[in-house]
Amino acid sequence: MQQLDIFADSEPVQRANDLIAALTRFDDIASRQAMRELVVADPDHETLDKFQVLCDFLEHWIEYIAKPDCSATATTIATEEILIREQIIPASIVMGVKGALLIRKCWESLARISEQAGIDPRQTHCFAAELYLRAGQFQEVVRTAKMIPGADMRSAVQRWLALGYAGCGKAEQARSAALRFAWLSPQEFDGFVDEMQDTALARDWSNCQADLDELDATWFPAWCANEKVAGVTIQENFPVCEGSSAYKLVVSLCLRERNGICRTVFEARARLKQLNESFFAFYMRRRDYPHSRMK
Repeated sequence: MQQLDIFADSEPVQRANDLIAALTRFDDIASRQAMRELVVADPDHETLDKFQVLCDFLEHWIEYIAKPDCSATATTIATEEILIREQIIPASIVMGVKGALLIRKCWESLARISEQAGIDPRQTHCFAAELYLRAGQFQEVVRTAKMIPGADMRSAVQRWLALGYAGCGKAEQARSAALRFAWLSPQEFDGFVDEMQDTALARDWSNCQADLDELDATWFPAWCANEKVAGVTIQENFPVCEGSSAYKLVVSLCLRERNGICRTVFEARARLKQLNESFFAFYMRRRDYPHSRMK
C-alpha cells in the first residue's frame, strides 16, 4: 500500500501563511512577493481574489498614511472608513484571526489621523472616538469623548463613554453613561444594550420593561434608582424630560424615607404621581414589597 504524502499541499499553505504574515506587518513589498509565489504554487487557489484586494489595499494604505497632510479632511477619512468597512473587512476573512488584527491597526491609524485633523464629533463615523472604539483602544475612546463640549447632553458621546469605560473595566462610569444615553436616545436604547454586551445592564433593562411596559427608556434611570441596582447617582446636568424628573425625585425619596414618612416625603410622592401615575403605582408597589425581585 502506497503511503499518502500529507505534506503534498504544504507549499500553497506556506505561501498563504507568508502572505498573511506580510499583510499583518503592513509590508507591501513582501506581500506582493508572497502573492506572486502563492499564484505560482496554486494558480487556482480559491482565495486569490480576496488576497489581491488586500495587497492592493495595503499599497494604497501605506501611500495614504505616509502623505504629509494625511489627506486629513472629513471627506477623505469617510472614504477610507467606507473602503475598510465594505471591502477590506470582508476580504480579511481569508486571514483568519490575523485579519482582525490588520483591521484594528487600520482603525487605530485612521483614528489618529482623524484626531490630528480635528474632525467634528458630529461626523460620528469619522470621529476619533468611534474609530478608536473599533480599534479596541478603550482608554483612547474615553479620552477623546470626554474632550467634546457639552458631552453630558450628546447621546453619541454617552455611547462612546459607556462602551469605552466598559472596555476599561470601569463598570460604574459605564453605567452612568448608559443611563444618560437612555435619557438622550430612548428609541435607540435596545440596540445600545445589545452593543454593550453587559449582562447586568441587559437583565436590568429587561426587568424594567416588565415593570414599566408602557414607558420608554427615559424612565430606566428612575427604575434603576428605585430598585437600587446600579450603585450610581447622577447629580447634575439633567436633560429635560419626565423620566429625568422622576429620577431626581426617586433619588431624593430614597434618602428621605430612611428617616421615616414625613410631610416632605408626601409632597415628593405627590409630584412623582403628577409626572406619571403608572410609574408612581410601580414605586408604591415597591414600598409595599420592597425589592422583592431576585437580583
